[in-house]
Amino acid sequence: MKKYFVSLLGLGGLFASAGCGGGGSVTTGPPPPQPLTITSVAPPSGTTGTAYSGSGFLLTASGGKGSYNWSWAPASGSALPPGLNLSNATISGTPTQANTYNVVITVADSQTPPAHTSNPYPITIATNTSTVSIVTSSLPSGVAGSIYNSHTCRLPSGAYTPCGGFLPGASGGVQPYNWSWAAASGSSLPPGLMLQIGATRCPSGTSAPFFLYQICGRPTIAGTYTIVLTVKDSATPQNQASASFAIDIKNPPPPSINTSPSAAVGAINLPYAFGFTTTGGLNPLTWSETGALPPGLSLASDGTLSGTPTAVGSYPITAMVSDSLGRNASPQNFTILVVTGGFKATAGAMANNREIQTATLLPDGRVLIAGGLSFVNSPRNGLYYSPLFKAELYDPAAGTFSPTGDMTDSRYCHTATLLTNGKVLITGGYDTSFRVPPVNNPVATAEIFDPASGTFSATSSMGNPHACHTASLLTNGKVLIAGGNTAELYDPATGTFSATGPMAVPRQHHTATLLQNGKVLVAGGPDNTAELYDPATGKFSSTGGMAVARASHTATLLASGKVLVTGGADNSAELYDPATGTFSSTVSMSVARSSHTATILNNGTVVVAGGYSASTTVERSAEIFDPATGTFGVTGSLGTDRASHTATLLNTGSVLVTGGTDDGAGTDLAFIIPGIVANAELYQ
Repeated sequence: MKKYFVSLLGLGGLFASAGCGGGGSVTTGPPPPQPLTITSVAPPSGTTGTAYSGSGFLLTASGGKGSYNWSWAPASGSALPPGLNLSNATISGTPTQANTYNVVITVADSQTPPAHTSNPYPITIATNTSTVSIVTSSLPSGVAGSIYNSHTCRLPSGAYTPCGGFLPGASGGVQPYNWSWAAASGSSLPPGLMLQIGATRCPSGTSAPFFLYQICGRPTIAGTYTIVLTVKDSATPQNQASASFAIDIKNPPPPSINTSPSAAVGAINLPYAFGFTTTGGLNPLTWSETGALPPGLSLASDGTLSGTPTAVGSYPITAMVSDSLGRNASPQNFTILVVTGGFKATAGAMANNREIQTATLLPDGRVLIAGGLSFVNSPRNGLYYSPLFKAELYDPAAGTFSPTGDMTDSRYCHTATLLTNGKVLITGGYDTSFRVPPVNNPVATAEIFDPASGTFSATSSMGNPHACHTASLLTNGKVLIAGGNTAELYDPATGTFSATGPMAVPRQHHTATLLQNGKVLVAGGPDNTAELYDPATGKFSSTGGMAVARASHTATLLASGKVLVTGGADNSAELYDPATGTFSSTVSMSVARSSHTATILNNGTVVVAGGYSASTTVERSAEIFDPATGTFGVTGSLGTDRASHTATLLNTGSVLVTGGTDDGAGTDLAFIIPGIVANAELYQ
């Protein structure tokens, strides 16, 4: 075998002489793009009322250049399947009409000009053969004169909202459903009830479509009514089902006059209004009375006793009522008292409904109302509580409220303290919306209100978050913040907080009272213990305990130097004597109270107003404590039931009462959730 060796240089010269270029290199361009091709199989068939291909059908392609853009169009003589759409290379939706649809699917790439290719496909949509059926087995009974099937509903947001009415249920077929009803032979539809779309909110978490049909309203005539409910689905042609139901509407029980609360106490020459109420009875009710009404008052047939009394005294009357069915309640005796002191509405109301807000008397006589918990009715979220960052000012000269600057944070159950420089320190509180179950977030932030500019500005934060705590202006100008098991001092000179204390017992909803000796009495919340803070040492020390455990009570410094403690557990009251460091019981109030107010007047007496007398009962009554006799006496009632409100002694000697929660009286859904009021009144 012979071996041959060839020089590469020689070959290079040979290629060069043959005109193949010099240098020994070969240059080639990029390969051309592959043809653009649709690689996905033909789109599958679908069924009316059912999501197409589950989560949709994905189209795929190969070749071309860059990203793909998809489109589709009806083939000649055809249409696109109603209910389907093409987006992000996916055919999705819920088909609504059965047929075979010829469509042309086109894909284009990203080169310029783009390459594109198309394929025709038939898409067959079959009729959903599942039948529709009514799954409701019976309808709730109702009471004439009351909202039909009144209940509460929880919204997707977590808030609860009042609901009324009944949602019939169906299954199968193609949603959404269309409902109708008719009276069965020999019957009629219940007067006052209707079948309506979206008449009331419904419970979330149901499989019902967005458009909800409710049997709702307020039935007016008792009886048993037979109706035929019919449901039709959205298939083409429609499936339908019908069923017969009985709705039993009963009369309410005969009227019974409520004796609690007792009639409001009136005040001479001040407006008076009290509405007698019943349990049971079918409206309209007709009221009458016998006896001697106070001069200036009259009773309307709807049970409203009103007017302006012109003479003090005690006036016994007997109230009577009959309902629209002619049924009479047992007569009840009431005594209308007219006294010298009482409440009247202010000329204007606050801009916001509020409870657990603050009210601070400013050096110029105006009152700063700040924050609080507000009651909101949102079309989207229903009824819920929300903390406020809004503030407003009350002008005693005009008797009206006007807005001022907003706080830097929303707050309720916070504190507001007038500083020696005339500004107001706002500290802590809760800043999150109230939901069920509660979600409360105590904060450590603080801010300053300047009456000269009407604005709030942030100051340094506290060392710990505090809510439902206390803030006491000390004789040295500093502010003692106490709550939880911590305490701290705010120094207006530096605008900073520093730790002090701590307290011996963790506390919330307690009281803190600056004594005449400069010490601060901290009591209750949640037990019966009390302790004293000494600004000289910065320490707390135990003092005598109260007779009962108290929270959300009041503690009022009297002219004698003693402290009057009221409520928070029951109707009891007691006096703290700084000289002995002990509490002693005094005469009890007329009713139990918590979250009420107690305000010392210029004559040394204390007006105690409103509050909860039971877990859900809000008081309208008020009473006067006289330190000279150690007893509580009668005074005029509030114009509105109130708890968690504020009471502020004005420079005029009157007491401004603002906001608070009431018992929701007069609403069919009062048992669900109480209201929060925006009105205000003056005690004088």
